[in-house]
Amino acid sequence: MKSPFFIILIFWAFALAQNGKIFRGDTFTEEDETRPQKNKWVAVGLSLLLPGSGEMYLGASKSGLPLMIADGGIWTFAAGFGVWGAWSESEYKSFAEKYGDVNVNGKDEEFFKLIALYDSRDTYNYYLLLTERRRSLLIPETPEWNWHWRSEEDQVKYYDLWTSSGRAWRNFRIVIGVAAVNRIISALNVLRIHRRGVPEWDVSLKAYPVEGERIGVSLTIGKQF
Repeated sequence: MKSPFFIILIFWAFALAQNGKIFRGDTFTEEDETRPQKNKWVAVGLSLLLPGSGEMYLGASKSGLPLMIADGGIWTFAAGFGVWGAWSESEYKSFAEKYGDVNVNGKDEEFFKLIALYDSRDTYNYYLLLTERRRSLLIPETPEWNWHWRSEEDQVKYYDLWTSSGRAWRNFRIVIGVAAVNRIISALNVLRIHRRGVPEWDVSLKAYPVEGERIGVSLTIGKQF
C-alpha cells in the first residue's frame, strides 16, 4: 500500500509539470472542456459598449474591473467639463449682450472670437481693410452685427469667459477620445483573452486633471502574483 507521503509527492510533481496551472485555475474538468466556448464577438461588442464587461463575460473579472472603473471616472470628467463648458458659454453670451451691446442670435463661433479680440465692429472692419483689403470678410454694417465694448475691462472679462468655455469644450473632447481609446483597449484585451485564456496581466486606463486645466492620461499594466 502506498503511503500518503508518496501520493502527495506524485501530486506535487504533476503540479510542477503543469507549470502551476492547477493553482491559477487554468485547468478544467472534462465537463468544462465540453462546455460551449463563449462568443468572442459578443465579448468585443460588450467591451465597446462598456469597457471591462467583455472581460467579465469571458470570466476575466480581474482584468475587466479596472477598465470598467476607469470608464466611470472618464465619464464623470466628461460630464464635469460639459457642464462647465455650457455654463461658461451661457455666461459669455449674456455678458456680451449686457456690456458689448451684442445680438447673440444666429452668430457662429468665429463671430464670438472676433468680439473677444476687437473692441468694436468698426475697429475690426478698419483693420481688415488696412491689412487684407478683402471686403468679403467685412462684418455687415447693420444693427444685428454691431458690437462695442463699454470699457477695456469688460472686453478682458469677456475674453476670460470665452477662453474658459473653449478650454472646457476642448477638455470634453479629449476625455471623449480617452473613452474611445478605453473601449479599443478593452476590445483588444478580450480578443487576447479569448485566444490565450485568462491573462496574468491587468490593463487599466484613466484620465485625471493636471495643472493648467489640462487632462492627463495614464495607462497602467500590472502583473498578478
